Amino acid sequence: MLINFFTILVPLLYSAEPRIKFYRKWKYLLPGMIVTAIVFITWDYFMIQSNIWSFNKKYILGWKLLGLPLEEFLFFITVPYACTFMYENVSHFLNNKIVPGKEKLFLRWLSGIAVITALFFHNKIYTFTALLSFGLFFPVATLILSRRQVKFFLITYLLSLIPMALVNGLLTWLPVVIYNNTQNLGIRIGSIPVEDFFYSATLLAMNITLYEWAKSGENVAFDSLLSNLNHKQNVS
Repeated sequence: MLINFFTILVPLLYSAEPRIKFYRKWKYLLPGMIVTAIVFITWDYFMIQSNIWSFNKKYILGWKLLGLPLEEFLFFITVPYACTFMYENVSHFLNNKIVPGKEKLFLRWLSGIAVITALFFHNKIYTFTALLSFGLFFPVATLILSRRQVKFFLITYLLSLIPMALVNGLLTWLPVVIYNNTQNLGIRIGSIPVEDFFYSATLLAMNITLYEWAKSGENVAFDSLLSNLNHKQNVS
């Protein structure tokens, strides 16, 4: 619970920062956050039922729903919120300082490699699902996001590795989350299973893609409304 609290604390405190005004964008963030949370909670439920991972009773309050601790539900709010807040800052402050390149092509190639690798490790459930979800979702993300947004996402993900090393490092070092190592590659960066980096990338990408989609949807609707109003005025 403390990890959740400190994850969201600074982004929440600075949500009214006048240059970003992130609080005004909550209406775009919330729908995508809910959809993504449903997907990942379903994944989580399956993993717990299949004994792929579990939670150390020593570090949780003990309040559960569907076999998942309350803290795990909050994780899908605090982490996406903090990462989307970071994405907004990257988008704002680097908007005129970067030139998009072939990031979409890179992600599509990486997705293909991830899917092929997942098939090789179909007998290791966490490895298989982490790589497959990464490989299937990112081509969709590259169709929805612009080249500039894809670059902002990649920068955000790289920056997010710093807090991830602290947060996920603590979760796996104590450990709060206990992994069944027969169902992953057994490769760890520090105490973090390598699969967690693909899991995290997919979680972040899904939230940001739906967030940008919600924003663009309102812009399209707004432009359509203005166009209709102008047409009526011209006819009058």
